[in-house]
Parts: sequence; C-alpha cells; structure tokens
Amino acid sequence: MLRAVFLYALVGLCLLPPLVHAGERKMIVGFRKALGVTDFEKHDRVRRAGGRLGRSHAVINAVAVRIPEEAIAALKQDPLVAYVEEDRVFSVTEPQVQQSAPSPEYLQSWGVTRIGADLAARNGIRGAGVKVAIIDTGIDYNHPDLKDNYRGGYNFLLENSDPYDDSRTGHGTHIAGIIAAKDNGTGVVGVAPDASIYALKVLNRFMFGSTSDVLAALEWAISNKMDVINVSFGMPNDPLFFSQAVKDACDLAHQSGIIIVAAAGNSAQPVLDYPADFDSVIAVAATDANDSHAPFSNYGAKVELAAPGVGITSTVPGGGYGPLTGTSQATPHVAGAAALLLSTGVTASVTASERVEKVRSMLGGSASDLGESGRDQYFGYGLVRATSSYTVQRTRGHLINDALTLTVQPGQHTIEVINHGLRRLVIKTPQGVEDVAHARHRNWSKENQYFTFDYQTDTTDRITFYPYGKKGSSAEISISSN
Repeated sequence: MLRAVFLYALVGLCLLPPLVHAGERKMIVGFRKALGVTDFEKHDRVRRAGGRLGRSHAVINAVAVRIPEEAIAALKQDPLVAYVEEDRVFSVTEPQVQQSAPSPEYLQSWGVTRIGADLAARNGIRGAGVKVAIIDTGIDYNHPDLKDNYRGGYNFLLENSDPYDDSRTGHGTHIAGIIAAKDNGTGVVGVAPDASIYALKVLNRFMFGSTSDVLAALEWAISNKMDVINVSFGMPNDPLFFSQAVKDACDLAHQSGIIIVAAAGNSAQPVLDYPADFDSVIAVAATDANDSHAPFSNYGAKVELAAPGVGITSTVPGGGYGPLTGTSQATPHVAGAAALLLSTGVTASVTASERVEKVRSMLGGSASDLGESGRDQYFGYGLVRATSSYTVQRTRGHLINDALTLTVQPGQHTIEVINHGLRRLVIKTPQGVEDVAHARHRNWSKENQYFTFDYQTDTTDRITFYPYGKKGSSAEISISSN
C-alpha cells in the first residue's frame, strides 16, 4: 500500500539556513492588535530582549526573530506582546512513486473524472480567471502541461521569485497538475484546466519547511488576492505544534474571501493536522477508486469533504508523469472544484467572507454522500463533485442574499430547472427580467416541476436566479452548452 506519513521533528540547523547563533532560538512574536503597536516599538522590544529581527508579518501583526533562550520568558510578559511561539521546523515524508512503467490507462486522470470535472469541462466550466496558490515545494513551470497556466509565485526559502520545484518526487508539481494540468491531448488533465496557478515554495528538496515560511506564504496569497489556497501538508494536531500566527493568517484569508483547502493528514488518526483542523479551512480526507475511505487518511468531525487520493497520476518535474498517494493528492481535487465554482460567478453578489461560506456550502451540498447518511467523520459531506448543477434556496433572510448568480459564456445554452417547493422563480439577464416559472403558470404545475429553456448570447453574461417561497424550498439549476 502506498502511503504518505508526515514526520515532524526539529532537525540539524544545517538543513535550513541561515544558521542560528549558539543559545538563540527561532521564534514568532505576535503583538496585540488593539494597542496599535508601531514597527519601531516591535523592533525596540526585540532589540531590548537581545534578539535579532527576521521577517516581518505585517498582516497579522507579528515578527519572526532569533532570540536568546533566557530572554523568551521576559518577552512573553511584555504588555504589548500577545504570544511568543516556536518557529518550528517540520518535515514531510513524501508519498512513494511506483517504479513500474505505467500503462496508457494508468496515465489517465481517474480522480478528475471520478468527481465529474470532465462533465463540467464539456459545459464550458474550466476555472478560467481563478487564481490558485499552491503552498508546497514549488512547481516545474516549464512542464508542458503547466507552463500555460503558471502565473508566477515566490521562493520563501531563498527569498527570490524563482519557486522551481527541486524536490525528489516533485510534490508541488504533482499537486499543480491535479488542479490545472492543461487539456491539451497529452499526459493528464486537471480539475480546472484553465485556472491560473501560483507557486509558493516553503518546502525544500528534502521536504523540510518552517512555520514562518508557511506564514509568509499565506500573507503573500492574501496580499496578491488569490482566490484559492491549496495546502497539501500539515503539522500534528498537538499543542506543541499549534501556531496562533498561522491560525490568524488562515482566519484573515477567510475574511478576505480566499478559500483555503488543506490535507487532513496521513497517519490514520482520529484527529486532523493543522491547518486542516482550523475552522476557516476546508479539511479533505482521501478515498480510493472504490470510493472507500483510504486507510492512511486521518478522520474526525472536522473532515468537510473527501476526494480521490490513492494512485493519482499527475505531472512531475522534467516534463513527465507519475503516481502518488496521500491526502496531499485528495486536497487539490477539492481546490480545483472550488476554482470551477468560482469561475461560474456564483459569488459575484456576496461579501468576501460570505464568498467562502457560499462556496463551502455549495461544495458540501453537491457532494456525493458516502458512508453514514449525512456528514460523518470519514467522508465529511461526501465525495466532492465538480458539477455544473447548482441549488438556489429560500431562507428567512433578504431575497437578494438568496439569489444565485451564474456566468454564461458566449454561445447557445440550455438551462434546466428542477423545482423543490419554490412558489416562483424569477431570472434576471442582461436582456431584462423574466418570470420564467410560477406555481400558477402552465410550465410549473403540481404534476410538472421540471422545465427547460434555451439561452443564447454573443457576450459573457451574468444570469441571476431569485427564489420565492417558503423557507427551505429550492430549485436545482444546471446549464449546458449546445
């Protein structure tokens, strides 16, 4: 059985330069936001404690420092300081690549088709215009299946703009292919083959990384207005490895409207790794080709979705392809599905924080239920589905908050509606408003709660569906290209 096991430990300082002076420790110091601490005050507090300032994390009001062991306790007592935590070094033992030559069938992207992304692509939903940040080992941006979708990134290990993937198994490149490998007739295809991908390199060739580099990558994604963040690694769910700084950054990304998707972990434990355990993050467990829970996958009440994670073939550095296994591979299937949803424009009329929750709600609502009925600890809401079918539902809130807005590309389309209790459905297009379905109209009777109509446009249009009816009533809507 292929499996990926995350191993975390402090390692020899020679592995991750720069070197720390004798008696010093690498720490992250967070300052109290409410007090309006200036940069000068931050630097002054660190200097007085005998520390040396490293990277500044402005968006969460924290700094990375190197400080004498004996000064840490006093710094924790400083009234301006909210927390002082270890800048931990962690390691990921990557999944093993099968050595036998893969057959042509094996090179096909079975996970992509299992979640229905091929159907979405046939309907013109390919993730165009959506920016996905991949926090990992970097990306082989010269790969023929990735070069057209690669848009840049950053190497936080070397502090430069070249995040090339130099890891032994090409972990980050593999993740990138699952998300957005081009539909070009060769190799593999990603869930969202037209999405834009960005490489944020925080793991070195031996799969070692540090908390402060992960934190910096999250900040980069926020500052550069990413739409989705994929985190296919984690740290143990243990107080020793909990990072308030990383949690704050994830929470801020959520508030900024960024969907964060993270791996549940590969140690077969009933608890999720960080950051998957954070409420602001979508936690993903792994399934196999039979839609069964992968034995290595962590599980627990916070699992939100499941996705294929066993024997997944994707891109590897050097222009090739290979199979890997783990919740690392399950996670990008969900990140890609989120990109597909965002590309349809379903969140165009909501606030940033509402955007994240709407996508999470739609992914959960369209998932294929596996295991116990309803949400469970092994599959969450079920197997993620990259579908072109959407639900518009009436709540007690304002009608405009219940509206569903979809983006339609130029061409001839068929819109199908299946009613589930709505009294009326009104559709607004650039051509005007039409009451296309009403309980008292002949096209929506007690006997017939289903209808279709054609829609043709020469431009990219936004169509908004307004539901009328009792709380909980809804309609299922799908759009297909002719």
